[in-house]
Amino acid sequence: MSQRLIPARESLAWIVCFLAVATLIVVTGFTSTDSDSALYAGLADRLSQEPINRWLAPEWWGFWTHVHMSGLFREHPAGVLLLPAALARLGIPGVQGAYVVGVAAGLGSLLLMAGLIRRFTIRDDARMALVLLQLMPVAFVFRIRANHEYPMLFCLLVALHGLVAASSGSLVVATLLVSFGLAAGLIIKGVFVAKILMAVALWIAINPTGQPGARHRYAIAAAIGCAATVGIAIGYDAIHAAATSEPFWSMYWQRQLGPLTEVGTFDVVLNSARNLLFYLSRLVWHPAPWSLALALLAWRMRGNFGESWRAIPMPARQGLLFAIAFAFLATLLVSPVSRYAERYAFPDSHAIACAGVVAVRRAWPSVADAVMRLDRRIPAFPALVWLALALLRLFAGSVLPRIG
Repeated sequence: MSQRLIPARESLAWIVCFLAVATLIVVTGFTSTDSDSALYAGLADRLSQEPINRWLAPEWWGFWTHVHMSGLFREHPAGVLLLPAALARLGIPGVQGAYVVGVAAGLGSLLLMAGLIRRFTIRDDARMALVLLQLMPVAFVFRIRANHEYPMLFCLLVALHGLVAASSGSLVVATLLVSFGLAAGLIIKGVFVAKILMAVALWIAINPTGQPGARHRYAIAAAIGCAATVGIAIGYDAIHAAATSEPFWSMYWQRQLGPLTEVGTFDVVLNSARNLLFYLSRLVWHPAPWSLALALLAWRMRGNFGESWRAIPMPARQGLLFAIAFAFLATLLVSPVSRYAERYAFPDSHAIACAGVVAVRRAWPSVADAVMRLDRRIPAFPALVWLALALLRLFAGSVLPRIG
């Protein structure tokens, strides 16, 4: 039997580290200067004061008056506000609860990424990922936030783990996980669930695990997940209409999709090219230096790429193909829209990061050896790294330079 990625004793260390950080966020009254995080934390706190039957219909409540926003909040569905509001009902301050939920989503995403890597390659690569994925610009920028990025990444990874379960024949588990990933993604960030759908479709097409008959099980889990998501969307609209006498989704499409398609006829190509360059630069910088390890490995393969590619063992080769293909297809998905932001490349950057940390052992073996020596010598080393970086953000974040 292969050794577990995270031994039972280390699992306890992760829990203790998370609880310590969550406690410090609450007792220090942590807030962020990130305007989006401050908005969602404030909305969650205010939402907790409303009757539960109005929790899917938040309002602006005086936030962001500088841009003259008022009335019902339709920028996104209310999903990202619900857990912090529930924590506030339990006595945890709603503002700080939003950051605790964000930290939990980030930690969960880290563990799920390492779990996926373990599915495709050796345990040492996955253990290394638990450390290295914390040490890149995008991780420093989003370490403690209350916005959508980590919750959406978590939903995507849950859906992919569902597909992994389907490859081993666990169709019920697969269906539950894929349904959760899609439905939760929809009520957290609406139209941006498209990236989760794209990841699921790409997984079915590539079949990274290579298990015979797996595509059929993937398709069943995906179809049921999509049907469940449609049901959740209908229910969401009904609850919103009952609370406000207005539908949600039709108004949301007008608010959210309108600006995404406002590109003039004559500058479509220029706008898309500008956005594509912007996102490609983030695919290089945000996962750096691990993206550079991946590029270096590709450069070394240039003389006989086909043979070198085929020499990568299965299923690692298919996992690498999936990660890179998803990153670039997801980037192309958002490039034509009229507005752009680095957060739109968040899951794409992490796909490159996952491929990059696996490349480190081949590109920079001395780095891999150093990390693994520390991992063997220091109990719960990845958890301690996570704790140290979280404490650094909590107590020195205001003076740290922004490297994103």
